[in-house]
Amino acid sequence: MEAKRIIVGVDNSAAGKAALEWAIRHTQDGGVVIAASVCGLTTPNGRSDVFHSARLRTVDDALEGIGAGAGVRVERSVLDGDPGPALVELAGEADGLVLGRHGYSRAGVTILGSVIRHCLEHATCPVVVVPARPAQAA
Repeated sequence: MEAKRIIVGVDNSAAGKAALEWAIRHTQDGGVVIAASVCGLTTPNGRSDVFHSARLRTVDDALEGIGAGAGVRVERSVLDGDPGPALVELAGEADGLVLGRHGYSRAGVTILGSVIRHCLEHATCPVVVVPARPAQAA
């Protein structure tokens, strides 16, 4: 069986960390989790700058305190551009895309953000949406 490649959209929120934890916990031995943060800016020639450094710190902060799964490799990535399309493009050949849901609701109805909606509509791989605070087991 070929090792799985899972993309995780990471921002500086509890939802982003929950998504990363979920992906690492559910990736089997030999799999790769790519923790990707989107800069939102496009830099000439893909040059790294202060904005990219800040996004890498976001990924590092999310990884802090998360134990890597046995045999799971975690890679860090910073993408340029609009978050939804950038994550969909990176996930094009992946086995899955994992995103965190912030838990916003209106009148008892969950509101999905624009990045999640874009990924659900356009990704060619399965998309998992993880809540910021998983429901407690009864």
